[in-house]
Amino acid sequence: MKNNLATQRSSYLVSWPVLLASVLLCVLAAFFGQQSLAGILMFLAVMSGGARLWAFSTARGIQLRTSGGSKGLFPGEHTPVELVVQNHKFLPVVWLELVFPLAHDLCLTPEHPRKPEDWECSVLEEERASTQLIGEHRLSFLLWYETRNLTLDWTANRRGVYSMKGWRFRTGDGFGLTQIERRLPQESVRTFYIYPKLIPVSPDLFLRSLWNADTGNRGVMEDPTVIRSTRDYMTIDSLKHINWRLIARGLPMTVNVYEDILPKGVHFLLDGESFSGPEPHFEELEDALSILASEMVQLEQVQVPCGLSMCKGSRGAEKNHFSPTNTEELLCSLASYQPLEPKRDDDGKIQLQPTVFDEGPILEQAQRVGRFYYLAYDRAALSRSSLLNRLGDSVTSVLTYQNGEPYGEFEVVCLRHLKEEKGHG
Repeated sequence: MKNNLATQRSSYLVSWPVLLASVLLCVLAAFFGQQSLAGILMFLAVMSGGARLWAFSTARGIQLRTSGGSKGLFPGEHTPVELVVQNHKFLPVVWLELVFPLAHDLCLTPEHPRKPEDWECSVLEEERASTQLIGEHRLSFLLWYETRNLTLDWTANRRGVYSMKGWRFRTGDGFGLTQIERRLPQESVRTFYIYPKLIPVSPDLFLRSLWNADTGNRGVMEDPTVIRSTRDYMTIDSLKHINWRLIARGLPMTVNVYEDILPKGVHFLLDGESFSGPEPHFEELEDALSILASEMVQLEQVQVPCGLSMCKGSRGAEKNHFSPTNTEELLCSLASYQPLEPKRDDDGKIQLQPTVFDEGPILEQAQRVGRFYYLAYDRAALSRSSLLNRLGDSVTSVLTYQNGEPYGEFEVVCLRHLKEEKGHG
């Protein structure tokens, strides 16, 4: 196991200057015959060196491993994280503190967090962690070759991403004079995604492409060119499914059972930068992401495939998802999405960041997509998008957070109406 030394703190009593000065003065006192003074200085030097040696020896051989917990959570959910602390040496550990720096936005927090000490705040600021709260768990007297299993409850608070990268443990000598802090090994680091909050929405807008087709249960389309089998007629069956050829031969009335095929999916184009600018709308962005995540979950339940593209340059998220294996990939991207850092002009005013998509892959996949849905804050953001005009109004609808106003020949729908379960006509 690598040492992964993070920080080292010592009392002034056992600092290197005091230790070296004690040794030097001890030699001088002995040289001039001051035996009592030399003995005191020798005791101080031995205590200082012993405390430092004790602390480093205690920190060696301690292994911290993590397991359990869900990779993805929705706000309000809890997840247990299991920790295994092992002392791989004969020397017992008098005290041990497990320290959990938290994300700056406190998207995921442990039970019983505390306020950090003043000396901790500077380190947390450098790591871009929260300086408001920090997680901690204390252990006392870990015996030689002992293994201790712990289970900690964590709560998802809001959308975001939390990494264990900053986790560490502290230990030291039994006198509390020297403290050693080591990081969690890289192989034990895990990442948690807190998805946008799910809210009640209506998926009808995105199922319209199925209404004019012969559909079976849960939005799956039936291929009328491939007959899988036949069965006896029931009164609830459509007349279009009756096998008239068998009836013409005098056989009992039967209906055809067709092969199921999945419909073409929908692809969302998220213009998150339209919510930023001189007058940012971060609360509205969070609400829009909740609506989008809720629609994706609803569409997955009716087996309608979804895709997602986001602006280039946005932090922390993959830009294009085409035919993902499951909705979890899309939710992870929404969890990690962050707008670009504010950009200021020469006068110090915040400028609106440009809306730029990776258009090549999107246009290549256009033939495989049933319909595109472009999400933006308002109508003013649409004129900046070259992708919207390249796709065209025949395959693209626009979803604006503000009440939708007409934009050329594009269908414009108010995104909030989906949350409020209002009609889209």
